[in-house]
Amino acid sequence: MAQAKPRTLSVYIGRFQPFHDGHLFVLKSALAVSDATLILVGSAYRPRSYKNPFTYAERRSFIRAALPRGGVDAARVHISPLVDTLYNDRAWASNVRIAVNTQLAQLGWDRQTTEVRLIGFEKDMSSAYLRWFPEWQTDAAEPYLVRGEVLNATALRDEIFFGEGLESSACTGEAIATWLAANPEAADLVRHEGEYVRAYRAKVAAAERVLGYPIPANAADAVVVKSGHVLLVERRNAPGRGLMALPGGHIGPDETSRQAVVRELYEETHLSVPRPVIAASIRASRVFDHPDRSERGWVRTEAFLIELDAKPGQLDRIKGGDDAARAIWMPIAEITPETMFEDHFDILQDLIPDIPFAYRSVLMAQS
Repeated sequence: MAQAKPRTLSVYIGRFQPFHDGHLFVLKSALAVSDATLILVGSAYRPRSYKNPFTYAERRSFIRAALPRGGVDAARVHISPLVDTLYNDRAWASNVRIAVNTQLAQLGWDRQTTEVRLIGFEKDMSSAYLRWFPEWQTDAAEPYLVRGEVLNATALRDEIFFGEGLESSACTGEAIATWLAANPEAADLVRHEGEYVRAYRAKVAAAERVLGYPIPANAADAVVVKSGHVLLVERRNAPGRGLMALPGGHIGPDETSRQAVVRELYEETHLSVPRPVIAASIRASRVFDHPDRSERGWVRTEAFLIELDAKPGQLDRIKGGDDAARAIWMPIAEITPETMFEDHFDILQDLIPDIPFAYRSVLMAQS
């Protein structure tokens, strides 16, 4: 009896904001060397923003809409969400492996005999992950050119929301036009965020041209924990208007990061705890400086873990102030990444180990 030929699964990771002809080209290349392709959609549970205007569900629908236009057999394409873990590359790689193993189980393929091929376009530091999986074969994708330029999602976002850049990607242009017509408020939010980010970057670039070197923005953030709750604020202004965030802000020229975090904490929350108690309750601090932590550019923050003594049935009085629309004691179990500003969910996960996000359960819910 002839032995069955081993299966091959190709894995294609990206944010796909939005999915375009270049992505379709890579997908077809992946399918040419495999029995099926698993598309892992990164930044799956981030809030809507200029860099991430479309939700995971929307991007999944865009991909599905593109398959028949590209002559792709949809039955051979599987799509799953992938969460960001900015400050834990090992956890991110583990999530990728979990997603692959979950998909193999759903297909009924033997994990030991299936060949996994990771396919991607190595363009910058964001593609370093291609070297993190030595047990898989890595296939380099060719760049997809339009009028001599590599087609990229950044240019497409500028065209979609500001009428700039390259012509729309044919494979998802109709789906995006339908989305724009059906979601005017979401589109306006993205444009407003984009206008702020572009103006902010322009001001920084002008200052850097004068000084002749890059200029980081330095901030401090407070992670205040009490009785299973974290003290958060709702942002009043762009960027991230309406999102929940850690109390914090820029460090002044005449203060340390520790002084700045205490000042910002009281300005934004009017916390009723005396300042000496706050200073004595700082348990840890860490600088968070991932290059992708802020869409504004090079923004570094030092976050301080402040643990207040628990009093049964009692949380200290708070009131939103300054650029915080409101302050709230949020139960730790209810904090989710799609409601949090920039990398603040990642900061919480780093400083509070019991912040929940069951990635395996998320994957199972997709099946």
